[in-house]
Amino acid sequence: MTRKHLASTAALIAVMAGTVPAIAQTPGVELPSMLQGLDLDRISFETKRDGQREYEGYLPDGTQIEAEFDMAGNLIKIEADDGSLPAPLIDAALPGAVRGTPAMALFARFEEIKQTPRHLEVKGWQENGAEVEVKFAPDNTLIEIETDDTALPQPIIDAILPQAVRGNEVMAQFGMIEEIKAEYGRFEVKGEDTGGQDMRAAFDEAGAVLRFGRDDDRRGGRDHDRSPRGHGPRGDGPHGDGPRGDGPRAEGPRGDGPRGDMPPAPQFDTVAANQRLTQAGYSAFGLMRQEGPRVLLDATNPDGETVTLELDPQGQLVRETAR
Repeated sequence: MTRKHLASTAALIAVMAGTVPAIAQTPGVELPSMLQGLDLDRISFETKRDGQREYEGYLPDGTQIEAEFDMAGNLIKIEADDGSLPAPLIDAALPGAVRGTPAMALFARFEEIKQTPRHLEVKGWQENGAEVEVKFAPDNTLIEIETDDTALPQPIIDAILPQAVRGNEVMAQFGMIEEIKAEYGRFEVKGEDTGGQDMRAAFDEAGAVLRFGRDDDRRGGRDHDRSPRGHGPRGDGPHGDGPRGDGPRAEGPRGDGPRGDMPPAPQFDTVAANQRLTQAGYSAFGLMRQEGPRVLLDATNPDGETVTLELDPQGQLVRETAR
């Protein structure tokens, strides 16, 4: 690797003009166009074996600027250390289609812009000091946004979530949405419910719920379920009570004992519902049981936790709770 240190922008200009013989012997050393005109001082650069170049310099206010470019001169990453990226850099680094999105209005200061083959990533802070991070697909569509304990404005939610997802009844349970991811036909939403409890949900393009739960549900699933009915996905306790609930009194989803008859069958395609849940990562299903307008189903979620799933009359997942 080759590293050169220049005392100032003026020194760099002298190098480029060939007035400093000792350094001018290294050909092709110049600042990328987006770094020119920033009045950078104490500039240093490094050329790696693959041709990638890294530049460092300081703005007049003392903010350190670090930038990486590939061998063709394309931006890989640019970052402001202990400061904010200046407007000319932001304009040069971000496409106009990105700069004009409602998500960019959240930023009061920009800290980092990073380009990868899969997405363009922007990090910074809001006016209230809360962090914000957004990602855009190669076609400049917003695919992810995350804030730090700050509710996302409705126009941004509308821009990233399709109407089918926004219209799902689960969305009404969110009191505040802080994070949304939208990739490969899957939409993940995180935030808090109206009681301030952490909440998360995942949907497909048609608005069907793939995952749904609250953080205390996850914690509860790890440390309770200590009754004699047993532990684990099948509830294998002293009486061998599995998902069929075949205990001494036959009290379970089947209800085939002295306490009652078989509950009514769900009024939806149970095979299709099972397939959706399996594709979402659920397994070890018990028998479906009707409770009012809802259908309950014991299962193991993708994290290996034993849970009870609640399905609406159409067979869509609306809640996941720990067992």
